[in-house]
Amino acid sequence: MVGRDVDALEQARASLHDTPGECSVISADLSEAEGVEQLISSCTDVDVLIANAGVTSAAETGSLPRPEIDRLTYLMGAGVVRLCEGVVPGMVTRGGGTVVIISSIAAFTPMRKSGPYAASKAFSTSYAKSLSLEVAVHGVNVVAVCPGYVHTNLHARAGLHHLEQKVPRFLWCSPEDVVEETQRALRRNRVVCVPGRAYRLTRPFLSSRPAQYVWGRLTARTSPRTTSP
Repeated sequence: MVGRDVDALEQARASLHDTPGECSVISADLSEAEGVEQLISSCTDVDVLIANAGVTSAAETGSLPRPEIDRLTYLMGAGVVRLCEGVVPGMVTRGGGTVVIISSIAAFTPMRKSGPYAASKAFSTSYAKSLSLEVAVHGVNVVAVCPGYVHTNLHARAGLHHLEQKVPRFLWCSPEDVVEETQRALRRNRVVCVPGRAYRLTRPFLSSRPAQYVWGRLTARTSPRTTSP
C-alpha cells in the first residue's frame, strides 16, 4: 500500500490482520515523478497493480496555481502511465498479471470547473485501452474503472461536502460496489468498467446540454442568503 499519510497506511494495514498474506506500506507522493520512481524501484514481481491514487478539485479556469494543476494531472495522468511502464513489462515477461486503473465517469463527459480533472481521467482511460491491446495476448488483464460518485472522503477533503446532501442517493456507489463490479469486469475481460446501473444507462447522454444543466443544478453550492435591513 502506498500513500503520503503513514499513520493512515498503518491503520489500514492493522485492519487487515485477519487477511492471509503480508502487507507492506510505502510512503511516497505519487503526484511527483520522484515518488513514482521510488515506488517502481521498491516493487518487484508485481502481479496486481491498482492505480487508485487521486484527488478532485472544483475551481474556475485560471484560479488554480500552476503547481496544483501539475500535481493533479501527473498523479492521475502521466504518473499512471509511468507507473505502468515501469511495472507491466515484468508481468508480460512472466506471462500474466492484472492492472486496475481507477478513472472516473468524468472521462466521458465535460465537467464545469473541473477541466483538468476530467482531462486527466480521459487520458488514463485512453491509456488503459491502448495498453490492453498490447498486453492482453501476454495474459495481462487491464481495466479502467470509471465510477461516478462513491462514498469516500475524497469530496470532503476537497471542500465539496455539499455533494453528499445535494446529489441523489441513486447516483452514489459504495466502495464495495466498485470492487465487485471491477472483479466482474476482469472476469469478463472488459477493459472499461462503469459501476452503477444509473451511470451505464445515462453514459451516452451525459455530454448533452440537458444533462449538463441538471448536473450543474444538482452539484451547485448553495450561496448564503443576505437580508437587507
